[in-house]
Amino acid sequence: MNTLLKFYVFIFFCGILNGFAQEKQNDHLMISESQYSFENTVSRLESLLKQNQALSIFTKIEHSENAKKTNLELAETSVLIFGNPKQGTLLMQCDQLAGIDLPLKMLIFNEDGQNIIAYNSINYLKKRYELKEAKNLSQINKGLQNIASKASGSKVKKSGKFKLNKHQGIISEISEFDFKTTYDRLVTAIEENPNLNIFAEIDHFENAEKAGMGLRPTRLIIFGNPKIGTPVMQENAKIALEFPVKFLVWRDEAGIVKISYNDPAFLAERFNLNKNIPQLETMKDVLENLSKNASKN
Repeated sequence: MNTLLKFYVFIFFCGILNGFAQEKQNDHLMISESQYSFENTVSRLESLLKQNQALSIFTKIEHSENAKKTNLELAETSVLIFGNPKQGTLLMQCDQLAGIDLPLKMLIFNEDGQNIIAYNSINYLKKRYELKEAKNLSQINKGLQNIASKASGSKVKKSGKFKLNKHQGIISEISEFDFKTTYDRLVTAIEENPNLNIFAEIDHFENAEKAGMGLRPTRLIIFGNPKIGTPVMQENAKIALEFPVKFLVWRDEAGIVKISYNDPAFLAERFNLNKNIPQLETMKDVLENLSKNASKN
């Protein structure tokens, strides 16, 4: 009888521990299934973003078109990168590293005949950068849900559970140079690599100034190689939300200049990737070499 009692006590506590483990996991994506064709979904989303005077579209990445240029196939996939400099600056004032995930992005992709809009959840940003003090998260959340639901014609719902710690998956390289020199060296290194293409450069500092707000020097470079990224996106279309890859060049409160980027191993874990390890390893090597060469004598 005692043995049986111990067994039930063990199961009871395991259940409690499992409950705690689940509480530590939060949704990391928001998705909405579109009622429209891929082209119409993209068009509706672009129109909604342009109609909002507080928002700016920084660039549009057409992953499927970029794949064709390298003789690879990818289901219809596009990413719109947009934002409100004032709202974004408020987040970066809480944690400058949040500039890696800003501006905001919305992914439109076709999976098994269904067109889907996906974007990073506010919970994801809140956990990764501990944005507890940011008072505009609720406003951003409502705005994103409103845009996605209107573009798709459907409700927005949570997707995926992922345990996340502060600054998880972010690699930072300390530079021996000042901010401008570091940035220029990095851009030059990317431009001199024939396999890489810069899709956009976003100056968070300049955007903050235009909004009448303060921010330390912070700039984002969005670049990539479709030949490496396409096979990874073929395995899980949702990772296209994080492609092309990014470098954040920033100067912290101590005056130290850093180059930060997402670890491909983190992206693999987040999106449950296990088939394209060589491509991910190549991606990591490229990011590491570029950041080291740009930041060191």
